[in-house]
Amino acid sequence: MRKFGAGNHKPGSGSAAAFQGMISAKLISTVISLCAEEKRKHLYADCINELLDFQEQIEKRIYPGLADLFQYDSDQFDKTIKLRTARDNEKDEVTRNQLRREALEELKISIATPFQIAFHCKEIAEIGAFVFDNGFRAARGDSQVGISGAVSAIAGCIAIIRLNVLSFNSDEYEYLKSTVSKVNDLAKDYETLRQIADSKIQVLQEEFGEKIPLFEGINNLISKYRTEKNLDVEVCVRDLQNLIWKNKSLIWKNNTPKTEIEILGPDIILKRVLGYDYFSSSSYGVPSEEGEIVEVAGVIDQPNKLVMVSNIYSKETQNFTAAHELAHAILHSQPILHRDVAAEYSGQRKTRDYKEIQADKFASYFLMPKSLVLKEFKKRYSIEVFELNELSAFKFGGKSVVDIRKECKSLRGLSRKLANSISFDNNRFDSLASKFKVSIEAMAIRLEELGLVKY
Repeated sequence: MRKFGAGNHKPGSGSAAAFQGMISAKLISTVISLCAEEKRKHLYADCINELLDFQEQIEKRIYPGLADLFQYDSDQFDKTIKLRTARDNEKDEVTRNQLRREALEELKISIATPFQIAFHCKEIAEIGAFVFDNGFRAARGDSQVGISGAVSAIAGCIAIIRLNVLSFNSDEYEYLKSTVSKVNDLAKDYETLRQIADSKIQVLQEEFGEKIPLFEGINNLISKYRTEKNLDVEVCVRDLQNLIWKNKSLIWKNNTPKTEIEILGPDIILKRVLGYDYFSSSSYGVPSEEGEIVEVAGVIDQPNKLVMVSNIYSKETQNFTAAHELAHAILHSQPILHRDVAAEYSGQRKTRDYKEIQADKFASYFLMPKSLVLKEFKKRYSIEVFELNELSAFKFGGKSVVDIRKECKSLRGLSRKLANSISFDNNRFDSLASKFKVSIEAMAIRLEELGLVKY
């Protein structure tokens, strides 16, 4: 790099074009390496062999070829310059003419070199376009820079060739005619590849444009509902879920949800929509008013965009806690909030901050939306409201009302049974709690809230 900036003819523009190609080749090869990593190789199973073949071509032929041309162009053009210098300093006309002719012959070789560089860069740009479309999406910046760098190198080669042919006269017409025809063909290839490079930038621009309604929707939702003490939490949740469903293909690039219940992942919404880092660990402690460290179920740190959930509880309780923290991220502006108990135990607290009550309601509505719970409940029990009687009791494996009342001594007990049952009336199914990924207790409470159980 110091030599490029030293003001000398060596290395020159041809070597610079080769160097651009070398950088582009390594960028494209790097993206392919990322695709081939064990943790994501399966994502590219349909094209990984083709990608690896391209990488082999880059590493074994294209990059070494450009590296050789980088040095060769510098050495070759140096010969031309030295002959020109000798020509200009020569007093004898005959010798000067001979040196001029020799310089032009060396220049022909110097002109051939950019053609070779351009050919390699054309391959790089074409490979780069395939890698951009089919390779690691998060590294498409590298892919696009690789394409644009290779295309820029081709433009440089065209300029070098067109400049150098100006040194020839009509006595070299046939050579000039052939060279200009070749460089014109190269210019056509350049224009095609330039349009491809521009189209990849356009792809990224359009993808960001598609996200604007999602970003705007989230911003409007937060502005609308944050800090309202008496807000309708269920309406807020419904607005959020509608926004998520409408933009599901943006949030889930792979395995886009096909049903509404598949979008109910609070950790995914925190990470991919709101930009929070989400961690799960066995221990999270916060200082109490007395100065003691108290273990908590979850913590949200809004200034640093962090949500941390304790994994000492069940997966279902962790899921509810994540939804609880999602509520804080949307509804509340306090920098740090924590949840000290799991959902099914929160009712034991005599006094609770309204923000915690809102967050628990939000979590319940988010994980167990009314319309989906009604739908799944009816699918399992074939009725809109379950009322304990001889017929309904019998459908639990031939039991009587007395049997069920011994097993379920209260409305809550019956609600738990309905939340956890995996069979009814000779039909087997996933339990409601399992379907919605919540605890049995949380599901039982939700069934009661919706008036679906009569004891």
